[in-house]
Amino acid sequence: MQNACCPCCPQQQKFNRRRLDSWTKKIVIEAKQLNVPREDILKFVWDKMRAEISNHKGSLKHLLELSVYHPVPSDDPKGYQKYVVMNYPGDEDYGKFSFTLIVLSQHQQTPIHDHKVICAPICIQGIMTEVLYRVNEGDARGTTLQEVKRHEMHPGNGNFLYPEGLNCHTVGNYSFDGVSMSLHLYAFDAEEVTADGKLVSSVKRVYDKSQVLLADAAVSTTTLEDASDDGDCVSAAAA
Repeated sequence: MQNACCPCCPQQQKFNRRRLDSWTKKIVIEAKQLNVPREDILKFVWDKMRAEISNHKGSLKHLLELSVYHPVPSDDPKGYQKYVVMNYPGDEDYGKFSFTLIVLSQHQQTPIHDHKVICAPICIQGIMTEVLYRVNEGDARGTTLQEVKRHEMHPGNGNFLYPEGLNCHTVGNYSFDGVSMSLHLYAFDAEEVTADGKLVSSVKRVYDKSQVLLADAAVSTTTLEDASDDGDCVSAAAA
């Protein structure tokens, strides 16, 4: 049975947003004091957030909980729920970035998609399975996708995906019988609006499942600790 959103949830979400925005400003100040280069700020913030998620006594962990953030019903065509929980507008030293919370009931998943900017998910509750695809352009059958990696993320596990690398993926709750939640860091302003009134998106393209070729028999689901990785998959133990 899905949790129903109580009347106090919007107020609590606003409170959480203020706390997360305040936390982010402190991390940015720390980065400046340490002279963290502009190109490294996202990894710096991401590592700090993973440490918070991995720490059971972390000051932020209790803010991101199921009693306040809820999945969509299982029959909702959207398939998943997301909340913008932090947005940094950028300054003279560092660019824009934001955190979005994705909430998935069992058997729910995001569409297959890739990104125009850095995308770095962190599992914070339950088990999240990430599937990575290689995009084959110019195939005689049109654009096709080849599954190349599949791994489970547990709380504190994360992946750092660069737009110029292997970043076509989907995240889903396939093996956990409760609700899984993950926090996604993006190198863009999640609340920026275009001239025609539409929200700017980090997504480059959304793909159809029919574009996925038969998976290689060698591709199997691993835990993040076991996955051989081209990018920056990390486990809670490495936090």
